[in-house]
Amino acid sequence: MGSYGGEWPEDIYPPYANGPGYVISGGIAKFVVSQHANQSLRLFKMEDVSMGLWVEKFNYTMPVRYSHSWKFCQYGCLENYYTAHYQSPRQMLCLWDKLVRGRPSCCNYR
Repeated sequence: MGSYGGEWPEDIYPPYANGPGYVISGGIAKFVVSQHANQSLRLFKMEDVSMGLWVEKFNYTMPVRYSHSWKFCQYGCLENYYTAHYQSPRQMLCLWDKLVRGRPSCCNYR
């Protein structure tokens, strides 16, 4: 048995996008929807791991190209980031103000 308490038999998960946002192709989206419709998708505790495993399943039928962007921010300060983990209420207000003003602003300091 793997190190994930019986949830996953291997010692490591396949690649997955760790974070609050990811971009997938239309082909992957259609695959996930069709697999969900016939109830053949396995769900895991974390949605990003689930999505990674579903993409890996799709990868058996069509090659998947993985890429990384720092605009999906987890720490530090990027003025033009797309998403970020663990936003405090203060950070959310800053993001709203950033959208209203339409100007870059660093909101993801903790």
